[in-house]
Amino acid sequence: MKRKLWAAWLLTALLLPWGALAQETFDGSVVAGETVAVTAPFGGTVTALEIREGQLVSAGDTVATLSTTKVWATQDGTVSGVFAQEGDSAEGTVLYISPVSRYTIACTLSKAHEDVDTYYVELGEKVYIRCVKDGSHRAEGIITGVDGASYTVTTTAGEMYLQESAYIYRSPDYDTDSRLGTGVVQRAAEIAVSGTGSILKMYVSDGDTVERGQLLFETVTGSLAAMSSTGSAEIATDSAGVVTQVQCSLGQQVQQGATLAVLAPRSGYQIAFTIPEDLLGQVAVGDTVAIYFNWNEDKSQPAVGQITSISYVSDQEEPDSVSSEAMYTGYATFTPGDEVRLGMTVTVVPLSDET
Repeated sequence: MKRKLWAAWLLTALLLPWGALAQETFDGSVVAGETVAVTAPFGGTVTALEIREGQLVSAGDTVATLSTTKVWATQDGTVSGVFAQEGDSAEGTVLYISPVSRYTIACTLSKAHEDVDTYYVELGEKVYIRCVKDGSHRAEGIITGVDGASYTVTTTAGEMYLQESAYIYRSPDYDTDSRLGTGVVQRAAEIAVSGTGSILKMYVSDGDTVERGQLLFETVTGSLAAMSSTGSAEIATDSAGVVTQVQCSLGQQVQQGATLAVLAPRSGYQIAFTIPEDLLGQVAVGDTVAIYFNWNEDKSQPAVGQITSISYVSDQEEPDSVSSEAMYTGYATFTPGDEVRLGMTVTVVPLSDET
């Protein structure tokens, strides 16, 4: 019976203007009862910042974008083995590329035409090749390495036999006075491709044909071993709430685990209100309170909350005088409406349960 009377009294009390209640009132404001940190899942430079303080964000919204390191193909060829996947370390061999050029030729200046021009070869120079035996095997190539009197030719067209000896010429007519030396035909080695950090995104698969300059994969700093890679450098929030702090800026280098932003979920909003020392006896943990928002001129529809805690330490750590009144802080939970914002001022009115 008493519960029914209390419910009827509460309904009546909430319909009355708050000033008509014969209770003490307390000044307060809306505060964040909890916060959620949005952290960097990997390291990098902030290349885009999508939020600002005071912004309301939803779960899945992008907070920031971090830079990545892109790894490109250095030669045309075919991907011949992928040994890592997204989320793995890129420090070892991630994949191999079998080059289009099937042969390399380890060359020296031996038997080169005795002329200053033929004794000097240039990196990237196009050359012409034919076998020493009978000249029936011919190819074209590019000088891809020079080391003193030795140099390396990578073929770009034609057919040769492995381990056969070949002459190298500057002229397509194979003129003796353009001969640059001799070499031995070898199989072109597969190209091992690695990176640094962890693989964020993989763009090729085993057997794919790639061209020089094609993007193979992207890496980021830090380890992704404990998490599944999203394949994206955009950092999204898992929680909805109001941005209370932005702790990064454009161009800033951030480490893995660094806090990018702090959110206050609306579901965790609380009311913090000030209690003078002489009124501590008027409120207690568990009490029901009416919460009137000062921006709202319609005082007839307050929110209802419950006191969850009252501080045991005065907010006045150093009173101005012995006569200064000590003030304490109480906290009350409530269900915020869409119009409620952090920092709004309120008036808190305790509701007695006596009938």
